[in-house]
Amino acid sequence: MAITRTMALAVAVTCTAVGLASPAWADERLDGDYTFVNGATTNIWNITTQCNAERTCGGTVSTSTGWVGAISRLRGGPWTAERRDVPNGWTCPDGSTGPADLLYSFDPASLVGTVSYTSKPGACNDPNPGQTEQPISLQPA
Repeated sequence: MAITRTMALAVAVTCTAVGLASPAWADERLDGDYTFVNGATTNIWNITTQCNAERTCGGTVSTSTGWVGAISRLRGGPWTAERRDVPNGWTCPDGSTGPADLLYSFDPASLVGTVSYTSKPGACNDPNPGQTEQPISLQPA
């Protein structure tokens, strides 16, 4: 009888452990509050993501500045979030601003990356789009 109880207990513990174990790809999610750092500029990003069995992840970013957008990651790639048509996303040589598209890209392990700015044609009275990059990072808040 003691052997039967011991076996039953061992089976129950094993089944519970298997049932509670998360797949390894679940660790690739990016969830929680993060301090976004772009030079001297900082704000809070709240990120919620989910990943599927193919390790493709997607979710939502909601920032303390009011921007809400999508964030995604393909298997083996960086986390990316894109903002289109940001009215003051480009800084002109005279200090004025113009519209731009922004692409944020983060290494999934270090959370260090870049933001790429692409100005819209006509920004700064320039008919051609310009492009520049700046280093950025996310830090757990």
